Amino acid sequence: MKNSWLVLLLVLGACASKPKLYPNDKLKEVGKEAAQKDIDKCIADADEYLESSEGKKIAKSAGAGAAIGATIGAIGGALTGDFGGSLVRGAAVGTGAGAVGGALSPDELKQRYVNQCLADQGYRVLGWD
Repeated sequence: MKNSWLVLLLVLGACASKPKLYPNDKLKEVGKEAAQKDIDKCIADADEYLESSEGKKIAKSAGAGAAIGATIGAIGGALTGDFGGSLVRGAAVGTGAGAVGGALSPDELKQRYVNQCLADQGYRVLGWD
């Protein structure tokens, strides 16, 4: 029962994540209330996109990128002929690819979508809370 409450709090906390805007000319021009409506619209658009087949395909391929990157890194390192070095280089390349692939979780894709949506309107996103 305790774990259920913890999961619920984490889910609610994740849903409450919102972008924080830089107070540039656009934000000053439209005001906080209009900016919040623009944020809400961009979030709704991102949710709709991520539910689309294209959005799901991108999210799925991001996770697969880590495994592919690790394999390519190991093969590239093995071709140098230096077994010890190939392991190190393969691991380094694979780790880098895994970090990039892992960074593209559905939450990250949503944040990137919303950041771009807001940037297209003239806002600057400082970060998310």
